[in-house]
Amino acid sequence: MFNLFKKDKPLLSVVIPSYNHEKFIKQAIDSVLNQTYKNLELIVIDDGSKDSSIDIIKSYKDDRLTLVCQENAGAHNAINKGLSMAKGEYLAVLNSDDIFTKDRFEIMIKEMQKKPEVGFACTYIQIIDTEGNKLGLKEGWKNMEPWTVPHPELSFKATDDFKLNLLMTNFTSTTSNFLFTRDLYEKIGGMRNLRFAHDWDFALRAAEVTECMMIEKPLMEYRVHSSNTISSNRKWMLFEIAWMWATNLERFFNSKIFNEDDIDSIVKIAESLNLQGNDKIFWMIKVFLDAQKAKGVEKPEEVLLDNAEIRNRMLEYVVE
Repeated sequence: MFNLFKKDKPLLSVVIPSYNHEKFIKQAIDSVLNQTYKNLELIVIDDGSKDSSIDIIKSYKDDRLTLVCQENAGAHNAINKGLSMAKGEYLAVLNSDDIFTKDRFEIMIKEMQKKPEVGFACTYIQIIDTEGNKLGLKEGWKNMEPWTVPHPELSFKATDDFKLNLLMTNFTSTTSNFLFTRDLYEKIGGMRNLRFAHDWDFALRAAEVTECMMIEKPLMEYRVHSSNTISSNRKWMLFEIAWMWATNLERFFNSKIFNEDDIDSIVKIAESLNLQGNDKIFWMIKVFLDAQKAKGVEKPEEVLLDNAEIRNRMLEYVVE
């Protein structure tokens, strides 16, 4: 059983949101329970799986594992349910088709303990396919960008700065790559109602309030396959990318952007944001948010996520 009071090895809580991954869920669970870092709990939230996932999860007798079954409510809700139950000082998420290396948390927690100012950390990623074959090594913001910009030497990419590069693209790639402190979670809350980009949004909210760390070792395996969420609705994904920048750019005003040289900041923003033909959507969202703020609406960005009528009207203007 885990130990809440072990000072040198504080409790780690790992949340697995499980959904119809009977082929992969055992590897995911094993990669948590077989960690060299032993003081952990594993909370599996099954989000309405229709396959044999629940039977596989129930076959485990390890008392560090807790299973909760719920009706399908989406990945962000499943993650938030698990985080609300977590008791650990350190918190992590593992998608049910991904895998941790055995020494992931032994290494990461040790590095974070050396720098108490760091509340959020991630690592390099080994990309694998359905069968576990290696497809490439994702080295943070240094390679495998999801989109390109014409002049990277003038963009945030040229800075080699964690937070500016995170603002440019989601180089963390997945919630499976997050390790964060309870203190950070209590400051910023959990995942928001985003289908594709809840991980990027969480990471940017984290970067606003804490120091961040990239550990330059591949300590997890990210699985690419035909049923990855990101492949299911390109129009919605492009809307969320525009939403991300319209919502999160201002988090870094005066700290990372427009803090010294205004002209340099203007150039870097212009050269860093690739809206993939959806500049109109960006400005529609930005004007909507500013108008709502002028009315005194708190967190108007969440209105766009929760109000299907407004969001769907905007989606009509997305260019695929």
